[in-house]
Amino acid sequence: MTSKLCSGVFAALMFMAVFIASSAHAADKPGCKDLPGIKRFEGSSIMLCDARNFAEYTLPTGKWVKNEDDSAKSDFASKEALEGRLTQNVYSVPAGPSSAEVFRNYMNDLQSAGYKVLFQAKQADTYQLENVFGEKGPGGQLFGYSPDEARYVAAVKEEGGVKTYIALYVIEFEDGYVPEFDAVKGQVYVRLDSLQVGKLTDEMVVVSASEISKSLDTAGKVLLYGIHFDFNKASIKPESRPSLDEIAKFLKEQPNEKLDVVGHTDNIGGADFNMQLSKARADAVVADLVSTYSVAANRLQAKGEGLQSPVASNDDEAGRAKNRRVELHRQ
Repeated sequence: MTSKLCSGVFAALMFMAVFIASSAHAADKPGCKDLPGIKRFEGSSIMLCDARNFAEYTLPTGKWVKNEDDSAKSDFASKEALEGRLTQNVYSVPAGPSSAEVFRNYMNDLQSAGYKVLFQAKQADTYQLENVFGEKGPGGQLFGYSPDEARYVAAVKEEGGVKTYIALYVIEFEDGYVPEFDAVKGQVYVRLDSLQVGKLTDEMVVVSASEISKSLDTAGKVLLYGIHFDFNKASIKPESRPSLDEIAKFLKEQPNEKLDVVGHTDNIGGADFNMQLSKARADAVVADLVSTYSVAANRLQAKGEGLQSPVASNDDEAGRAKNRRVELHRQ
């Protein structure tokens, strides 16, 4: 074989490799992307995804322990109750590899990326994890009815004051129903959840228009932490503009939506003062959306909750910061 022919064959093979890789990523559901620093298994595609700017999440870090005297007291031997920025992906792996092979590859990548393993389990030791992943998050029954060859790991990595927790659940599909696509019996599917806990940057607290839409669809409301006010006042700070831009973008994309804009405060100051302050801040947000973005005033209604609906303890500044927020509720 001549060198010219060899070069041509090599170029063709390289083109095919690039084309195959590109095709795999092109099959991803629009808007979905890999988690930073964590590789997908070769050739797999993202079938489903979800993301929330702020979410509560329970991370199992121990085996299920059955209470023989009172089944209601059965629980995981240990678990972490977390709050933070949640991202969830569901991957479909091409036919061929086993769940053990896929899991081993993910474990190598996680450890290479600096993650510390908190707990891992396989097959019978994953008991009850099928309920955790089958009942909450994308995929549903896809993960709820396939425990026999399941693998699981909980891991954490701390960097720059932010802890990133990972929950990885890998199965070989046996049974169940997922409406978004046709699952193939025996094929490997991966659920990868990431929760970032700690000091969130301004970029991280800006909720995108698509995230607003998802949260309204799933919860009927969305919590916003990117709208800032002067202390004890209803004056909107300039750094709030990116969040207001996203709210306006959502309202433009969904012209039939009507929203309640609800202000919330911490418990510093009296109840009456905070009620008035929260309503004034909601009024300010509505006024800005109407005047700056030409949103019709009849699509928005301002309300104040004051300190009545905390989402965290007011005993420390971290909790009070979570309670100082603006919410959007679907009317």
